[in-house]
Amino acid sequence: MPIQQRRRLASVAVLATLVAGTAVSGLPAVAATPTETLVGVPHHNLAIYGATFGSTSAGDYAYAVARGTTGALNVIDTRTATVVRTLPLPGAGGSWGGTVTPDGTAYIGADSKLFRYRPGADHVEDLGSPVPGETTAWRLANDGERVFVGTFPTGKVYSFHHGTGAVRDYGQIWPGEQYARSVAVANGKIYVGLGTVARLVEVDVESGERREIPLPEQYRTEQFVYDLDVHQHTLFARLANSNRVLVHDLKAGQWIAELGTASGLDFSPPDAKKNVYFSSTSTGRLMAYNLHTRTLTPTSFTGFGTSRGFGWTHLDDPEWPGRTLVTISLGGNLSYYNPQSGAKKVVSAGVKGHPAQLQTVAAGPDGKIWSSAYPSGGITSYDPATGTFNENAGALGQAEGLYSYQNRIYAGVYPGANLLEIDPARPIVRGTNPRQFASLGADHQDRPFAITGVGNRVAFGTIPEYGQLGGALALVDPATGAKEVHRNVVPEQSVTALTTVGNLVLGGTGIWGGLGIAPTQTEAKLFLWDPATATKVWEGTAIPGAKAITQLIVAPDGRIWGATVGTLFEFDPVSRSVVRTVEVEPFDWRNVSHVWRSDHLAVAPDGAVCGNFRTTVACVDPETLSVQKLASGISDVWTMDASGVMYYARGGELYRLVR
Repeated sequence: MPIQQRRRLASVAVLATLVAGTAVSGLPAVAATPTETLVGVPHHNLAIYGATFGSTSAGDYAYAVARGTTGALNVIDTRTATVVRTLPLPGAGGSWGGTVTPDGTAYIGADSKLFRYRPGADHVEDLGSPVPGETTAWRLANDGERVFVGTFPTGKVYSFHHGTGAVRDYGQIWPGEQYARSVAVANGKIYVGLGTVARLVEVDVESGERREIPLPEQYRTEQFVYDLDVHQHTLFARLANSNRVLVHDLKAGQWIAELGTASGLDFSPPDAKKNVYFSSTSTGRLMAYNLHTRTLTPTSFTGFGTSRGFGWTHLDDPEWPGRTLVTISLGGNLSYYNPQSGAKKVVSAGVKGHPAQLQTVAAGPDGKIWSSAYPSGGITSYDPATGTFNENAGALGQAEGLYSYQNRIYAGVYPGANLLEIDPARPIVRGTNPRQFASLGADHQDRPFAITGVGNRVAFGTIPEYGQLGGALALVDPATGAKEVHRNVVPEQSVTALTTVGNLVLGGTGIWGGLGIAPTQTEAKLFLWDPATATKVWEGTAIPGAKAITQLIVAPDGRIWGATVGTLFEFDPVSRSVVRTVEVEPFDWRNVSHVWRSDHLAVAPDGAVCGNFRTTVACVDPETLSVQKLASGISDVWTMDASGVMYYARGGELYRLVR
């Protein structure tokens, strides 16, 4: 689901500032100036999460944004299946869609921003973030005069006037709902699909008055009204997590059909016979639903896959008479279907992939540096000995955590908190290596950031699914998949940091749960867990006022070090208290949407405690707590290899630093 800007604590600086090193008192002398090297880009991906279609007098076009560290709008001629322009979207990584006005102008929502592309232009207009404080623009719709945009994290809708540029903020659509996930407009009304409690609300365009259209009772436990389309007086809603499609007759004011499951994103505009089309996962086909007869008919197009939007084009070929339906897939393939002849084909549009933002990086037991990307996942190893990458796109989902243990690498993957084991000594083969051995999805967990080894088991600390509080501590045997899942070890908090202290597990928490729900607690906790008895034996506060503990490690000398956001602390397991702290980079907990992770730590060969403290790379003398700052402006992605060489990310780039 959501957008990576929401996952970061601060914007990543474009350039790093290297800070002249100062020898840390009590430690062996280090180089006066640290040496930073750009290693390269470990991950590339071609991912189109949303597209929109439109026509002008010059032709028929798809407007598809390929996600990257900087997203790119691809203007595709759907008659020839060729990319005619690729234009960067400054300050935005990706898009869930757009809308095309009657004159052919395309509006694109990308991260917090709104962009406009006028037909034939050689650039995209950056319209900024029309509603301050909203980090994500989800879906867009227009009534020919105004463009309507749904947002996160306040669950607002705003309009942008196509002619004048005037912005109207309709405010939060429903109290407590943070996601205005889908938007459609028809007959003077805006239809808004909300989450994380699925809800459908009708808003009057002029007055702003709103009313809920209650979902059928059996669907009111869904999380999102994920997709919405209105054609004539018929509304189509796809729900998540079930992917069920419901049909509502707006004139009659009632739900009239359930069409099985669909893979999204949209229902097409109608053809001449008033059929609309969608991709059905229930049948594995492209399906046609008639707006007049209310009948559902399978087409001959099997194995259709996922649509990222629909449009109509003209192929000027006897086998393709009249208008032909066209859509684009996540991987950039155009699918065509002609309702008159039944002709169908799938064609690559030639959209180029882009560097993908690094999500996780870890030193493996093989001396290589392993990483995964957002949101495309994949698993890539970098070999410092040869300077080469081995990129394996699609072999792994989005890994929130990577951890090396007993000559294996363990990955906690979003969504659904899937748990996988990688054998670095064997080739990476999708489906077998990495090997999934368990999942915590049925336990309502979603993001496994924290990982530690516990004997023959691996412990995972998790963030729950959207709209829920209460993460879990899960202890799992990778050989058998047997698991113990302990939710709410600290009530209504997530488990964000783990390490193993003797026979106990030391955990740290964060007050935030999944996106879409406000925390009820005010302060992060430390806890000790006894795996032998499956009981919590102690709980206490680390740093008063801190709302998340993001890392815990045990040093070779037995000291325990932890971090909140920019602050290092030492924990004494005997007195069960924090004995020392040092602030490396300031952080203000006020007005923070959430913190799931931030700092990473490791102990260098000379004994220094090193890591990323928010966006600063630094090492701290364990005796004096003197701080040696090494680099700044990095992402919250960092690791250290056995020789003390550090690796970290700026967006999609991997850097290497030697002290």
